[in-house]
Amino acid sequence: MSSTNLRTGLTALLGLIACGVLAQGGRSAGVTNATSASAAATIRQWGISLRDTVTGRVQLRFSSTEASPAPSDKGGLVPALWDVTGLKLESFRPDESSDFIIESPSCRVNVTTKDAGSIGSFTARREADGISIRGRGFQFDGVERRLTVSNSVQIELRTRLFQPKPASP
Repeated sequence: MSSTNLRTGLTALLGLIACGVLAQGGRSAGVTNATSASAAATIRQWGISLRDTVTGRVQLRFSSTEASPAPSDKGGLVPALWDVTGLKLESFRPDESSDFIIESPSCRVNVTTKDAGSIGSFTARREADGISIRGRGFQFDGVERRLTVSNSVQIELRTRLFQPKPASP
């Protein structure tokens, strides 16, 4: 494991520990400390790589400029849910080459189910075949690797898709 990945993992763990400690603090004037715990536990340059359990190869990599554990309905924090700013989600092929990239200014990531979603803007691109998508509102299913877009979809296709392939010798 590289030192950057180790540092990122340790930072995320320390952030969760800090959230747990702060969320268990006292209450003041009927307001829980969960809100301040979430703000206090903001992790800068957050990232997590999800690997195939059999081969150990990287399947998905979530990274962002900032991340905070998401608050639950009961005032605590949900360790698997992260509210992220500046998301970059990268999906990899079995040979660990990049398959596609999704970027969003703000969204929620569930690291347990490998999902990400937002009602805001996003871009998705696949360099291999020159496809890019922009829109508002998306849901990414990491298990199925399916992207669902809800509003204002714009798709750009590069012309090399429509050029004939060279004949093989």
